[in-house]
Amino acid sequence: MSLPQLTAPEFVTKVPSTGKEIKYRPFLVREEKILLMALEGGDEKEIGNAIINILSSCIISEINLDTLATFDVEYLFLKLRSKSVGEVIELKLAHSDKETECKHRTDVVINIDDIKVSDNVSDGKIDLTSELGIKLRYAGMKDVNSLDANSTSQLFELVVSCVEYIYDDSEVYDDFTRDEMSKWLEQLDTAQFKLITDFFQAAPKLSHTIEWTCPECGEKDEIVLEGMQSFFM
Repeated sequence: MSLPQLTAPEFVTKVPSTGKEIKYRPFLVREEKILLMALEGGDEKEIGNAIINILSSCIISEINLDTLATFDVEYLFLKLRSKSVGEVIELKLAHSDKETECKHRTDVVINIDDIKVSDNVSDGKIDLTSELGIKLRYAGMKDVNSLDANSTSQLFELVVSCVEYIYDDSEVYDDFTRDEMSKWLEQLDTAQFKLITDFFQAAPKLSHTIEWTCPECGEKDEIVLEGMQSFFM
């Protein structure tokens, strides 16, 4: 006789950058094992791959995780974590001033629903001249994980990966090879390329401000946590 099947509950949330509603289920023991093994290894690429694999298994709606912005992936994973493990995250925080004599680490509890993505989402269109512009997408987890950590041109390679098209007053140019785009970008001057890098620097991110009073020394403190790793990795 076969064992009875368990049915996981379904939840709905929205992708921050698009507002698209998606359905998802909590991660199961088999998926949690994947995450724990990656966290134990401590390799950021392995952790990123584990997160993508878990989201791929748990998101019921159709969605392309490879091109989804990193902050979208992080937000969706936090929502998934809240329904799988619990809606609070417990942290031990040291004083933000590293020179302070008090080395006490204070227990702090964060409600995942209080963690938001900054709302400075851009459409990715950048005018490089009065006649010519470029359309970019935000970097995805796959883009970040594919970078060579030993390369001195990581940012340039990231830009090449995230170009959707070039446009002018009369036409859109979206049929190009990676090599062709790389050579095209090399023709830009420093000011034009800075407009592009500013787009990535200003990308939305998970953010939450925590204020607390140290029970050991009585000093008030504050810290801004940004990015998923700040919260529980």
